[in-house]
Amino acid sequence: MSALLRARTGSGTRPPSGREAGCRLAPRLPSLVAPTVDTEDVNARIPGRVGVGAAVILTAALSAAGCSNAPASKAADPSEAKQSIISIVEESADAVGGDWTVYRGPAAEVCTRSGGGDGARFVYILERSDTDGTDPAADIRTVEELWQAKGITTERFESGGSDPRTGIRGVDGTVTSIGFNAYPQRYSVTGVSECSGGDVQDLRSAA
Repeated sequence: MSALLRARTGSGTRPPSGREAGCRLAPRLPSLVAPTVDTEDVNARIPGRVGVGAAVILTAALSAAGCSNAPASKAADPSEAKQSIISIVEESADAVGGDWTVYRGPAAEVCTRSGGGDGARFVYILERSDTDGTDPAADIRTVEELWQAKGITTERFESGGSDPRTGIRGVDGTVTSIGFNAYPQRYSVTGVSECSGGDVQDLRSAA
């Protein structure tokens, strides 16, 4: 991707602020809608703490995996699942533009395959802390168009209050779930791949 990606280090980067027919997009990711914690202040006061914003979107994204109706055969090979999520996350960041860094991953996590049994999925998060001069509404539209073109079902979200937090989330297509937070203090893209074959411990050891 054309945007610069720098590996996140402990000292160099400040921590950032269907199976069922009734399984609908909005209920799957409820915690993305109204984060009430001031993530910038909290993270500034607690050095080394994982960013609340990233934790919120990651928790919501992982919970969405339980509603995925993607067949296991779509991403049977873990290397394909891994590369797929890297590509869509980085393409999303590249479409928005700016200087992005790796916040987490691509990290292997245990998942349950649609046919039963454990498999592996990959979580990948990029962040951008320099948001001066950005246009969140325009950036959300850009990401929305990109995802929809790839067959991802999308839904925008906005928190309440005088300074709402906005973004967009998506499911299906080439991912289990994906989210873009367009917060004034920090942008982030969090992707969770489809559940593939493979043993997570072996994948972690080989990384």
